[in-house]
Amino acid sequence: MSNTRKVILLTGVPGVGKTTIASLLSERLRGVHVNLSELALAEGLVTGYDSMRETSIVDLERTTTRLMEIVQEGQDPLIIEGHFSQDIVPPEGVSNVFVLRRAPWRLKDELESRGYSPEKVKENVEAELLDVCLVEAVEAYGKEKVCELDTTGIEPNEIIETITSVLRGERSCEIGVDWLSHPESRELLGGGG
Repeated sequence: MSNTRKVILLTGVPGVGKTTIASLLSERLRGVHVNLSELALAEGLVTGYDSMRETSIVDLERTTTRLMEIVQEGQDPLIIEGHFSQDIVPPEGVSNVFVLRRAPWRLKDELESRGYSPEKVKENVEAELLDVCLVEAVEAYGKEKVCELDTTGIEPNEIIETITSVLRGERSCEIGVDWLSHPESRELLGGGG
């Protein structure tokens, strides 16, 4: 990405608040919000449907190409959200990556309320417990660009304030959410208390 456009990524498992935060952040920064899943569906950038995971299969190569066109189309900040952004957005040109987190026991309730199947709830709760999105973000973009934000019980506007203070250089990025030390996590993993 050779454009000088500011590119900010929001990632995390489903149910952590990516869409809400990306929408509010794009308003605050007067930027453009791109939801990678919606982009792929709207523009036919899918190769099929995974009935086991209950999700469309995104054509990563075609979606990457389309996203690079979007990056070149303007100068406003670009806020990209998607749990698979590390597979689409090349690291050069990305200024910040925010990994949104949510307590897995609260995430479980959220995903169940959305009507997710027990298998899909389990897969996403386990991914949150094991820091999957964080690990993928650090591997793809480097620890220096990655911030981890716990959204559990925090109002979206407060999260926006944290993000904008990081973007202005008033606050440093932090990594360190640890769900496995909580008793609720042991219950989710079937270990009781």
